[in-house]
Amino acid sequence: MVPHGGRLTKAKNAYCGITRAREQSALLIPQESRLGDYVVSWLEVSVAIRELAQARDEGGSMAAAWDSLVDLVNADDGRPPFHLRTITEIVEEVGRAQGPTSVRILDHRCGGCSTLLYLCAMGYTGIHGIDLHSSNAIRWNRLLSEVLDVQEPRLFSYDGGQLPFEDNSFDVVFSQQVLEHVRPDVVDTYYAEEYRVLKPGGVVFHQVPHRLVPYDSHTRTWFLHLLPYRAWRWVLRPLGRSSETSETALFLRWPWIHRRKISEHFDHNVDVTVDRLVNIDDYSTYDGPVRLRQAITRVVGTPLIGPLARLALKNLVMLDTVSRKRA
Repeated sequence: MVPHGGRLTKAKNAYCGITRAREQSALLIPQESRLGDYVVSWLEVSVAIRELAQARDEGGSMAAAWDSLVDLVNADDGRPPFHLRTITEIVEEVGRAQGPTSVRILDHRCGGCSTLLYLCAMGYTGIHGIDLHSSNAIRWNRLLSEVLDVQEPRLFSYDGGQLPFEDNSFDVVFSQQVLEHVRPDVVDTYYAEEYRVLKPGGVVFHQVPHRLVPYDSHTRTWFLHLLPYRAWRWVLRPLGRSSETSETALFLRWPWIHRRKISEHFDHNVDVTVDRLVNIDDYSTYDGPVRLRQAITRVVGTPLIGPLARLALKNLVMLDTVSRKRA
């Protein structure tokens, strides 16, 4: 990570107000898995971002809340929350080659901008984001202008089609748990536009929930999304699990569809889903059921059954893929 000086003590003191969040996150991490004296969880980061958003919406200064987020992000000596590990490694690799502040990053359908804010707090200030017209992402432009002295807009809204950026604009493009919400009539445009705005040699990272994942977090149901779409939505209504998202903006696809799409649109692609299952040796940054994750890691790392387990599990968990545009 990009160093911000000796901020560890200040970060600890600044976050006495989120003790409750720390206690909640600690319940998820066995004592033997917590490394170091200060482990930053995504729950804590989320609380800090909510405090920053509150300062933004109240119209006051965001400087103090921003400094607190920066301190928190950089307090853990290079150990990002587990679900951000791949994207931070990609950004840092590019940053080592050309300098952190020169890395141009796009979050494609950025939602609440939490990942962008995390990367910016690391020192990667060349962030850009875009989301649908209903998103409030553009409200973060105020933070960029008032605190970071970025005068041009970096966060935009659009209709889900063509991106409002020039060709070859970004070093890194990422899409986290978005493609399941992209309408079928624009899904090819989604991939094609990423390729267009990516610089030669640039990297795209996708995290993609799909239909073979047993649990659907959007509807909080198991296996029902394996039904045909009309039957699935019909079953959700009497269960009280239907919502506007599930009715109009949830299009879970088969995992091989994403793999085919990136093969059609990008020059080099690597499925790193198994890496997420295997390469975890520090559970202190994992915000989830740690003992279950440890059990999965042990199984996929077993010499005899590990290869078969990895082959099976890579299609039963969320996909992680890294793609490149030819230099």
